[in-house]
Amino acid sequence: MASTEREAPAPREGLVHPTRAGYGDTDQSGIVHHAVYLRWLEDARATWLREHGIDFRAMERDERAGFAVWKADLRYHRPAFLDDALAIELWVGDLGRAKIRFDYRVWRDETLLLEAQVHLACIDLDRLRARGLPASVRAAIP
Repeated sequence: MASTEREAPAPREGLVHPTRAGYGDTDQSGIVHHAVYLRWLEDARATWLREHGIDFRAMERDERAGFAVWKADLRYHRPAFLDDALAIELWVGDLGRAKIRFDYRVWRDETLLLEAQVHLACIDLDRLRARGLPASVRAAIP
């Protein structure tokens, strides 16, 4: 997680998710608050999962399975400011039996603002314990 040159998402199929820094995302000086990035990453991840045919409601209802973030690593390179148009690159960095790691880069034009990795565990919603990824989820991830 150190390159500041723009590279294509890899090794799995990625997504570029646009967002814009709004007034409620910033402090009084117009700089985006550090915690806002986690919400933006989650929005991008939900879009990626939906575009890959993963239906959260069906997974929760039919398989009693869900995802829980168990680790998030964020490295801030530069600040984002009020009204900045941003691009969030997202791809699956690692896929395990019960875990998925999503990798991210947040850009303003050609300036790298943030690199992140968010680790999700698939959980049994009744026991609140880790479980294997449902076959439908595994099949949907390229």
